Amino acid sequence: MARIKIAYNKHATNYDEQIRLLRGRGLVITDENKARECLSDIGYYRLGFYIFPFEVTYPALDNRRRHTIQQGTTMENVVSLYYYDLDLRNILNRYLSRIEVALRTTFVYELSNKYVTDPYWFVNPAVVSVQFIADFPGAAYCSIKKKPTIKRHHLKYLGQYAPAWKTMEYMTLGNLEVLYDSLLLDVDKRIISTHFGEPAIATFKSYMTTIREVRNACAHGNVTFGMTLTSGIRVGVACPSFPAHTQQTFHGALRVIDYMLRQVSVNRANDMWDEIYKATAMLYMKSPGLQTLIETQTGIVLPQNMVKKPSLLQKILNRTVKKWL
Repeated sequence: MARIKIAYNKHATNYDEQIRLLRGRGLVITDENKARECLSDIGYYRLGFYIFPFEVTYPALDNRRRHTIQQGTTMENVVSLYYYDLDLRNILNRYLSRIEVALRTTFVYELSNKYVTDPYWFVNPAVVSVQFIADFPGAAYCSIKKKPTIKRHHLKYLGQYAPAWKTMEYMTLGNLEVLYDSLLLDVDKRIISTHFGEPAIATFKSYMTTIREVRNACAHGNVTFGMTLTSGIRVGVACPSFPAHTQQTFHGALRVIDYMLRQVSVNRANDMWDEIYKATAMLYMKSPGLQTLIETQTGIVLPQNMVKKPSLLQKILNRTVKKWL
């Protein structure tokens, strides 16, 4: 049955009106000037994504949702969650770029050496789909050919494209994902997937999709800790099983990121977790009540040595915390 649509009758509000609205919903605001500064910096609508987990009806998004905020929730709690998500995006962005480079390098090395006599194998109809070849000039190469390195190549050499090792340096994760899907031979797809320890082609494709979606969320400043993937992660080496309802959530995505990063460098994966744990510990020092939410949404659970040593958490907090007040 189709949902009945209604007219949109809300209007823009100023900072004073926004503060009154938030207070009316139960948010504790002790410093109006600081609240106004936060609203000016973050934006009322954007801040709403971080108020949402504090609503009494969370996580309801349908007609059961009420904007009433849990008793005792402060502006500091909400802003702490916002900055935690910002820290999480910045941390992940650095390490996702390592995975992206490794993926690109694997495509170039493995397939360029297999098709060693054809530097343009990525537009060879014996290697990739005709549809990919038809779409490539407009979907990818129109921006790639503007890069200085590619411009210099075309000034010197004949041909429509630069070779794979030059062209693919500027392919996005989305381009790589489409290219992987467009390879005609399963053996070629498996060359890439097994390099990262995953023999199942469809499962590896779901890993690539997951990496791309999280990378895009991080790059564009979207909410990360509570994000929902467009499609579920397939069971495989990275995720042999899933806790209930995590196959399409950030919880599952983080497991894929950890797995893929460990195929690149175990040390870098350990570094990533060290940074994530520090950021999480700082959040709990400011807003202990968020621990259940974070553990449920992300699967991030602090190591016991951090939990049992409050002095260690305080040292971390004093050294690196960003004070909002």
